[in-house]
Amino acid sequence: MKKILEKILKWVENAVVGFSILGIVFMVAIVFYQVVARYFFNKPPKWTEEIALVTMIWIAMLSAGIGLKNDIHMRVEVFLSVFPMKIQKVAEIVIMVLIGYFGIQMTRYTLMMVQRLPNRLAATGISVAWMYVPIAICGVLVVMCAVLKILNQIASLKDVRKR
Repeated sequence: MKKILEKILKWVENAVVGFSILGIVFMVAIVFYQVVARYFFNKPPKWTEEIALVTMIWIAMLSAGIGLKNDIHMRVEVFLSVFPMKIQKVAEIVIMVLIGYFGIQMTRYTLMMVQRLPNRLAATGISVAWMYVPIAICGVLVVMCAVLKILNQIASLKDVRKR
């Protein structure tokens, strides 16, 4: 299971990186278009701000979901570093279980909220749900990364016991 999860997350990570690069290029292009239209033609398009916003939300939430896998989120390690290695590993497992639970709840409540949102964005007319779906996807990625981290911590905990 661990190997399959690692392969899936590696593929997702590569896809997110590619999507993020394309998304940033796309955002720069439409914001540049908006600036040119505003200052040179005095007629800015209304849709560019909304599309840039939705694109930024997708990039941020997908990247945050993968960020757990690569340990790029901030954390305070001073407190744990004073304990023996075995207690540190157990604490890491507990932390990952809590993070996984948060990912489950994030996905659950986002999906509930998306079902209740009949609104559309004003300029583009697309559903507001497109702004919230990446949050649910982020929650799924957080759960997958937390499970992988838990499996890795359990394996390293066994190594600590052998020593």
